[in-house]
Amino acid sequence: MSSVTFYRFIRANVKTLLGVIQALVFIFVTIVKNPFKNPWVTKLKLEPPAELTDPKYGVHKYIKANNIKLHYVESGDPSKPLMLFLHGYPEFWYSWRHQIVHFKKDYRVVAVDMRGYGDSEKPEDIFAYKMEYLVEDIKDLIRALGHDKCILVAHDWGGIVACKLRELHPEIVHALIMLASASLDVLFRQIYTTSEQEKRSGYVFLFRAPKIPELLLQMNDLQFLEKIMLVKGKDTINDQDIECYKYWLRKQSGLTPPINYYRANILYTWEEKFFEEKVPFLFAFAENDKYLNKSILDVMKTRYATIETIVVDDCRHFLQQEEPEKVNKLMRDFLAKNNL
Repeated sequence: MSSVTFYRFIRANVKTLLGVIQALVFIFVTIVKNPFKNPWVTKLKLEPPAELTDPKYGVHKYIKANNIKLHYVESGDPSKPLMLFLHGYPEFWYSWRHQIVHFKKDYRVVAVDMRGYGDSEKPEDIFAYKMEYLVEDIKDLIRALGHDKCILVAHDWGGIVACKLRELHPEIVHALIMLASASLDVLFRQIYTTSEQEKRSGYVFLFRAPKIPELLLQMNDLQFLEKIMLVKGKDTINDQDIECYKYWLRKQSGLTPPINYYRANILYTWEEKFFEEKVPFLFAFAENDKYLNKSILDVMKTRYATIETIVVDDCRHFLQQEEPEKVNKLMRDFLAKNNL
């Protein structure tokens, strides 16, 4: 291990420790303020919200890919090109509801619950969420669905996985549309080299800790979801949508597998690599993203021979849900320009 790598390792551990201390202080203060209320009581529901079974989104199916059972929602003509949606944290297939309805006329749209999420299988081992397994899941899924290639549309962690798939297997990607994300290498490069991205990624280091992140997020019936997703003055993400996310995250196995994505994939080194493959690539960034700094845009443009970048105005991190009309239009324009 080089001295630089060792320094980053120590730095990451210090940030994890500081995050844990802050989390414990917050939990302590919350309990002291209201000692007769249990902040970890959840409103577990046996029946899913009606939105999750609405037939307008398609048919719910299961498939075996990379020796793991994945749940997905499918809509559109199976003979048309495959448009595969990969969600981010802390979402599942439902985050693509607006895009499913919009694109199902022209594509076979499939929105999958990635391993550990929603109704897909949830391995217990942290190392089951290493990047190589996540990439192989999607590669094998495309093949299991009967396609050689697909249009990949991905957000947040889905984008990280999609980016790696495009790097390792460009031959199976017609095009990549990535929203509010980055490649794993670029993300950690910016975390360790820019103070702004390091600040915005504090939660990444907290999530390395055992148990504490789950306790923190579970508080007040998963209130963190309202804080990160609801936008004042906009109704494209509403209370009913939040209930859909809570339905899965309230379950006993709901919180830990998604957090394991972070635990399994912390980097201390990265590759400064250039990818020459001419795969159409649209990288859309949210103007008011709390978690990603715009410096990522510039670095991503140095890594790929074919990449277009765009900033979606007046929008936060969950942009395909918050601004579905804007996102659907930029997607459609990009696909039309590339005859896809």
